[in-house]
Amino acid sequence: MNSQHEHFDIDRLKAISITEVARRLGCQMQRSGTVLKTTCPWHEDKRPSLTFYERTNENHCHCFACGKGGSVIDFVMQHESWTFLETCQWLSNEFGISTTRYDGYVPRPKPRPVMKPAEPVYTYIPMSMVDELVTTENSLCQCLMRMAQPEAVKWITEEYRIGSYSMNGYDNFTVYPNIDKQGRVCNLKVQHYETDPSSPRFAHSTSGSCFWLGSIWVREGRLQKDARFRSTCLFGEHLLSRYPDNMVILVESPKNALFGAVAFPQWTWVATGNKTMLRREVLKPLRGRSVMVIPDRDAISEWSAIIGGMADLANFTVLDICQHKAPEGDLKYDIADYLQNEYFNCSI
Repeated sequence: MNSQHEHFDIDRLKAISITEVARRLGCQMQRSGTVLKTTCPWHEDKRPSLTFYERTNENHCHCFACGKGGSVIDFVMQHESWTFLETCQWLSNEFGISTTRYDGYVPRPKPRPVMKPAEPVYTYIPMSMVDELVTTENSLCQCLMRMAQPEAVKWITEEYRIGSYSMNGYDNFTVYPNIDKQGRVCNLKVQHYETDPSSPRFAHSTSGSCFWLGSIWVREGRLQKDARFRSTCLFGEHLLSRYPDNMVILVESPKNALFGAVAFPQWTWVATGNKTMLRREVLKPLRGRSVMVIPDRDAISEWSAIIGGMADLANFTVLDICQHKAPEGDLKYDIADYLQNEYFNCSI
């Protein structure tokens, strides 16, 4: 077996949704019939000509202008100018895929000595770039302003350094900076929310609106081209040092953390960012703390099982409130839905 493949599950990496990868890299996509297109990274492309195919047994891209394309790995390598190993490492970290060897791999009887890989050198985004964006004039805070006291919304904006960003025709994308315990900015997630209170989707994210600002700034030349960003930082992690004695509440999304912090500011709310990021490496900053875990409804069983194996790390308690309070059939129900329906509406 080729040694450079030993630590990555290539089949699972190639099965990651290629359009979701493109979104996280900040690609501007447009729909053409049943497929999505974006500008091709293999040639100077002024009109979107790279087509993504996600059908049964298909998950690849092809450019009808230059004829090039390939798998998820091929696309990321070309788009970011990364090596094969760098690409596999990013995909594994970003989507929570184990970097153990292939399933079924049988070690050689006398394996050659393997050098321990060097620790990756990450790029941390200057805090000054984050500070320029901090404001309540973003779609999520605009929603919260209609449901909670303005002073509480302003407080969480300053605590979590929430900001606003203009893109894709909106001037109020919400910016969530991931700041680690040392105060370093690992990356910034941007997402847009429905601000019309008459809409059934009020305070919920709009379709296809999630991006990572670090990758966008690399392409714009605001950050170095070879930048590598950490994906293992909790949202709100920097507050753990500021409030060492607080009960910690662990949830899945940054939105959940902010809704919780507005409703119950006496606790420190942190978020993994997505369901697959509930891993020991991510949760290490919680060592020795008392932590209440509130999974989304569709993650209760999975998160309970994972947390059960981490009793040595922190004093974890799993709360299944989203199971008991969810409307019948609503598998995506989360703590923000509960607070929006049962708590904030009572305080308007």
